[in-house]
Amino acid sequence: MDKITDPILTSIIKELVGKHRCHTVVLYGSRARGLTTPTSDYDVVGIRNNGKKFRIAKKQKGFFWDVFVYPEKDLKTLGEEHFSWKNARILFQKGTYGTSLLNRLDKLLKKPFKPNLKYEIDVIKVWAQKQLERCRMDDIQGVFRRAEFLTTLVDHYFYVRHKRFLGPKEGFAWIEANDPKTYKLINRALRHPTNLSFLKAAAINVYRVSLD
Repeated sequence: MDKITDPILTSIIKELVGKHRCHTVVLYGSRARGLTTPTSDYDVVGIRNNGKKFRIAKKQKGFFWDVFVYPEKDLKTLGEEHFSWKNARILFQKGTYGTSLLNRLDKLLKKPFKPNLKYEIDVIKVWAQKQLERCRMDDIQGVFRRAEFLTTLVDHYFYVRHKRFLGPKEGFAWIEANDPKTYKLINRALRHPTNLSFLKAAAINVYRVSLD
């Protein structure tokens, strides 16, 4: 474990260990991966022997905490919902629980990805066609559908291509590096959310289907 010099991380560890009796504290997300931006949260997981799972959200010195506390029983089985902990860092541990937890996660991530079934992909493509029609409505429902459609583009990109989605930050980075055309189309659509022609162009590439 590295020496903690960040005062906010120090505060988080102190609260999790002292107040909530956590024996392990793990940092994940952009701050763990060295991809911090001015708006990055402090994404932290605290693990304790027992109790109930809960979440702590607060603002400290201009930065937001997004902290989960888990009892050990809730982490006996890891799944896709824990993939966001990839490349996490152990901030504090008594014993070796944190090391074991991250080793289990690494093994899970190395397992072959189970692709979605063909009929599931077909359903999501039809959903995209239907959603674009709804986006054309000139009322609050149309605006809502547009926002909903835009936010699904990145995860559906991977869904349609039978690839594992590890969150928007890693997802956008992968698309930019491997499919720059689609990245530019999605970027343009997100920056101009009221432009339906931009949304349609991005969706055609994402879903690989005609949206006429």
